Amino acid sequence: MGRVIEVPVSELTKDQSKYYMRLKLKAGKPAGNQVKTRFHTFFCVNEYVMRMGRKGLGKVTFYEDVETRDKWKLQVSVVIILNRRGNAEIKKKMRALASKIMREKARDLEHGDFVKAAMAGVFQMKIKKGGSKIYPVRFCEVIKIETLKTGD
Repeated sequence: MGRVIEVPVSELTKDQSKYYMRLKLKAGKPAGNQVKTRFHTFFCVNEYVMRMGRKGLGKVTFYEDVETRDKWKLQVSVVIILNRRGNAEIKKKMRALASKIMREKARDLEHGDFVKAAMAGVFQMKIKKGGSKIYPVRFCEVIKIETLKTGD
Protein backbone atom coordinates (compact mmCIF):
# COMPACT_ATOMS: atom_id res chain seq x y z
CA MET A 1 0.00 0.00 0.00
CA GLY A 2 1.34 3.43 -0.93
CA ARG A 3 3.83 2.09 -3.49
CA VAL A 4 4.11 4.09 -6.74
CA ILE A 5 4.06 2.14 -10.01
CA GLU A 6 5.24 3.63 -13.32
CA VAL A 7 3.44 2.46 -16.47
CA PRO A 8 3.90 3.53 -20.13
CA VAL A 9 0.73 5.02 -21.62
CA SER A 10 1.35 3.05 -24.83
CA GLU A 11 0.90 -0.16 -22.82
CA LEU A 12 -2.43 0.97 -21.36
CA THR A 13 -3.94 2.41 -24.55
CA LYS A 14 -2.31 0.02 -27.07
CA ASP A 15 -1.32 3.15 -29.05
CA GLN A 16 2.41 2.95 -29.83
CA SER A 17 2.54 6.63 -30.90
CA LYS A 18 2.33 7.57 -27.20
CA TYR A 19 5.65 5.87 -26.40
CA TYR A 20 7.00 8.99 -24.66
CA MET A 21 4.16 9.32 -22.12
CA ARG A 22 4.22 7.69 -18.69
CA LEU A 23 1.76 7.38 -15.79
CA LYS A 24 2.56 6.89 -12.14
CA LEU A 25 -0.16 5.15 -10.17
CA LYS A 26 -0.30 4.85 -6.39
CA ALA A 27 -1.34 1.50 -4.95
CA GLY A 28 -4.24 1.50 -2.52
CA LYS A 29 -5.84 -1.17 -0.36
CA PRO A 30 -5.63 -4.76 -1.61
CA ALA A 31 -8.92 -6.51 -2.38
CA GLY A 32 -8.21 -10.22 -2.70
CA ASN A 33 -5.76 -10.78 -5.56
CA GLN A 34 -6.21 -7.24 -6.90
CA VAL A 35 -4.99 -3.84 -5.79
CA LYS A 36 -6.86 -0.64 -6.55
CA THR A 37 -4.66 2.17 -7.85
CA ARG A 38 -5.08 5.95 -8.04
CA PHE A 39 -3.65 8.49 -10.41
CA HIS A 40 -0.46 10.05 -9.04
CA THR A 41 1.50 11.67 -11.92
CA PHE A 42 1.46 11.93 -15.71
CA PHE A 43 4.66 12.98 -17.47
CA CYS A 44 6.49 12.96 -20.79
CA VAL A 45 9.99 11.55 -21.12
CA ASN A 46 12.58 14.37 -21.08
CA GLU A 47 14.32 13.20 -24.25
CA TYR A 48 11.12 13.64 -26.28
CA VAL A 49 10.58 17.24 -25.16
CA MET A 50 14.27 18.18 -25.39
CA ARG A 51 14.54 17.11 -29.01
CA MET A 52 11.76 19.53 -30.00
CA GLY A 53 13.89 22.52 -29.00
CA ARG A 54 16.49 23.78 -31.46
CA LYS A 55 18.79 26.75 -31.77
CA GLY A 56 16.94 29.92 -32.72
CA LEU A 57 13.54 28.77 -31.45
CA GLY A 58 11.69 30.36 -28.55
CA LYS A 59 10.64 28.30 -25.54
CA VAL A 60 7.85 29.18 -23.12
CA THR A 61 7.44 27.08 -19.99
CA PHE A 62 4.36 27.35 -17.85
CA TYR A 63 3.28 25.90 -14.48
CA GLU A 64 -0.26 26.20 -13.14
CA ASP A 65 -2.15 24.80 -10.17
CA VAL A 66 -5.69 23.90 -11.21
CA GLU A 67 -8.67 22.42 -9.40
CA THR A 68 -10.86 19.90 -11.19
CA ARG A 69 -14.61 19.49 -10.88
CA ASP A 70 -14.16 16.69 -8.35
CA LYS A 71 -11.94 18.94 -6.16
CA TRP A 72 -8.56 17.39 -7.04
CA LYS A 73 -5.70 19.91 -7.04
CA LEU A 74 -3.26 19.27 -9.87
CA GLN A 75 -0.10 21.05 -10.97
CA VAL A 76 0.15 21.22 -14.77
CA SER A 77 3.42 21.92 -16.60
CA VAL A 78 3.31 22.97 -20.26
CA VAL A 79 6.09 23.74 -22.73
CA ILE A 80 5.41 25.78 -25.88
CA ILE A 81 8.06 25.97 -28.63
CA LEU A 82 7.82 29.04 -30.87
CA ASN A 83 9.08 29.22 -34.47
CA ARG A 84 11.43 32.08 -33.57
CA ARG A 85 12.57 33.72 -30.39
CA GLY A 86 9.77 35.79 -28.94
CA ASN A 87 10.05 38.79 -26.65
CA ALA A 88 8.78 38.91 -23.06
CA GLU A 89 5.39 40.34 -24.08
CA ILE A 90 4.70 37.44 -26.44
CA LYS A 91 5.72 34.89 -23.79
CA LYS A 92 3.47 36.62 -21.25
CA LYS A 93 0.49 36.39 -23.65
CA MET A 94 1.22 32.71 -24.34
CA ARG A 95 1.30 31.90 -20.62
CA ALA A 96 -1.97 33.79 -20.08
CA LEU A 97 -3.64 31.87 -22.92
CA ALA A 98 -2.39 28.49 -21.63
CA SER A 99 -3.50 29.39 -18.09
CA LYS A 100 -6.99 30.32 -19.28
CA ILE A 101 -7.38 27.09 -21.28
CA MET A 102 -6.15 24.88 -18.42
CA ARG A 103 -8.35 26.54 -15.78
CA GLU A 104 -11.49 26.36 -17.96
CA LYS A 105 -10.98 22.71 -18.86
CA ALA A 106 -10.12 21.70 -15.28
CA ARG A 107 -13.27 23.39 -14.00
CA ASP A 108 -15.39 21.37 -16.46
CA LEU A 109 -13.69 17.95 -16.15
CA GLU A 110 -13.01 15.43 -13.40
CA HIS A 111 -9.37 14.50 -12.76
CA GLY A 112 -9.48 11.27 -14.79
CA ASP A 113 -11.00 12.97 -17.81
CA PHE A 114 -8.54 15.86 -17.46
CA VAL A 115 -5.57 13.47 -17.65
CA LYS A 116 -7.15 11.56 -20.57
CA ALA A 117 -7.61 14.84 -22.45
CA ALA A 118 -3.93 15.69 -21.89
CA MET A 119 -2.90 12.25 -23.18
CA ALA A 120 -5.14 12.66 -26.24
CA GLY A 121 -3.65 16.07 -27.07
CA VAL A 122 -6.81 18.17 -26.56
CA PHE A 123 -5.07 20.93 -24.59
CA GLN A 124 -2.05 20.92 -26.86
CA MET A 125 -4.20 21.51 -29.96
CA LYS A 126 -6.18 24.30 -28.29
CA ILE A 127 -3.03 26.07 -27.07
CA LYS A 128 -1.31 25.68 -30.43
CA LYS A 129 -4.33 26.96 -32.37
CA GLY A 130 -4.96 29.92 -30.04
CA GLY A 131 -1.26 30.68 -29.58
CA SER A 132 -0.60 30.77 -33.32
CA LYS A 133 -2.84 33.84 -33.51
CA ILE A 134 -0.40 35.58 -31.14
CA TYR A 135 2.86 34.19 -32.55
CA PRO A 136 3.68 31.11 -34.70
CA VAL A 137 3.77 28.00 -32.48
CA ARG A 138 5.81 25.00 -33.62
CA PHE A 139 5.09 22.57 -30.79
CA CYS A 140 3.11 22.40 -27.55
CA GLU A 141 3.09 19.63 -24.98
CA VAL A 142 1.70 19.05 -21.49
CA ILE A 143 4.89 17.65 -19.96
CA LYS A 144 3.63 16.91 -16.46
CA ILE A 145 0.47 16.67 -14.38
CA GLU A 146 1.12 16.06 -10.72
CA THR A 147 -1.39 15.44 -7.92
CA LEU A 148 -1.12 18.01 -5.14
CA LYS A 149 -4.32 17.05 -3.27
CA THR A 150 -6.89 14.36 -3.87
CA GLY A 151 -10.59 15.11 -3.80
CA ASP A 152 -11.44 12.80 -0.88
